[in-house]
Amino acid sequence: MVDAAPFRALRYDAAVAGDPAATSAPAYDSFERFTYARHRTASPYTVLELLAPRDGARYRTAGVTYERWRRTGVLRVDPKPAFLLYEEHELRHGVPAVQRGVLAAVGLEPLDGSGAILPHEAVDPARVADRLQRLEAVPADITPVFALYTGGTDALRELLARPPRAAPLVAFSDESGVDHRVWRLDAPEEIATLRAGLASVPAVIADGHHRYATALAYRNRRPAEGAGGPEPAWARTLMYLVESGVHGPAVHAVHRLVQHWQPGAPGRIARDFRCEEVAGGASALERALARAEGQAFGLCLAGGVGLLLRPRDPRALAARLPADRSSRWRSLDAAVLDHAVLPSLGARGVQARAELAAAAAEVDEGAAAALFLLRPVTPATVLALAAEGERMPPKTTWFRPKPRAGLIMRTVESDGPRST
Repeated sequence: MVDAAPFRALRYDAAVAGDPAATSAPAYDSFERFTYARHRTASPYTVLELLAPRDGARYRTAGVTYERWRRTGVLRVDPKPAFLLYEEHELRHGVPAVQRGVLAAVGLEPLDGSGAILPHEAVDPARVADRLQRLEAVPADITPVFALYTGGTDALRELLARPPRAAPLVAFSDESGVDHRVWRLDAPEEIATLRAGLASVPAVIADGHHRYATALAYRNRRPAEGAGGPEPAWARTLMYLVESGVHGPAVHAVHRLVQHWQPGAPGRIARDFRCEEVAGGASALERALARAEGQAFGLCLAGGVGLLLRPRDPRALAARLPADRSSRWRSLDAAVLDHAVLPSLGARGVQARAELAAAAAEVDEGAAAALFLLRPVTPATVLALAAEGERMPPKTTWFRPKPRAGLIMRTVESDGPRST
């Protein structure tokens, strides 16, 4: 099961770098253009200087910056290893909610479904290769892999049932109104409880498949461990482990923005689907889709047109799906849309978009042909498919809140900066 260990956290020194809300950032793939630009100018020490340097040298520049920040004390390694309890407080549909989990250094295993770390989506080798370049230049886990588990020991649940009484190590509110709090868990009994409790469960990667695959590739480039020697830092990766059904995340839908399609695509949709017009914009269409029974999609077209789509013949759509997939996989809205609907429309330039309003605006402005709305899957579906060894279509899930980039990091080389 999950081999979790305490670690010496790499963190910004707030006395040198300033407000953690400005130095840290949303998970890199969460950025809209405005948010990205705002974080670029929020602090000279923004973590984006390590994640996405602006000049042509890209990651070489990021590596130089990382080494300079290590030498000058902008980034410091905690003196003692610890697990870290990480809370994120937010409003979900107006109701306060808390996500609480543990940051740990987790032993790496192949993503083939045979071990304790289970994937639910496939990875793109090109994206792994790009992230490997960055990890070679900046030898640190900058954003944790986000993973879910169910169960665990009673002692683990009791330990994580409430935050410690001590003042948090870090506490701030981010640009979206999410409150972040981090505590150290370093008492011997706490470490023993966490190691034993997490060793009793498998974990499913919710977000960070490419980060995990990159850590594996980085490890595989390194020399094999010597017998009896100390375990190298690159044998593990930073992971945020959250019990799904207790203090877990919300799962949001990931929609499909279509840049171009065949001229006859609207007619094909009318032949394959019963189309019900929904007034009130994309948010009203999203609500109508949530209420719909059976298989259904939303469709935003130019001019503010919103349509609720129900298949005229669900079995005909199902016949277009891969025959070697399970019934659970074949029932996924994303599987039906990606494999049965979009190819029949000649859809090109398809983008996965979680931010509904921004994507719908692109359709209204004529920058895209259409936006298909999907319903979110449940965490239980994600966990069940992963346990069965099936990969969901890419960008099927959007878990929120995500762990913050650059808030708690971990070195994957020696604790000191490398010579330049």
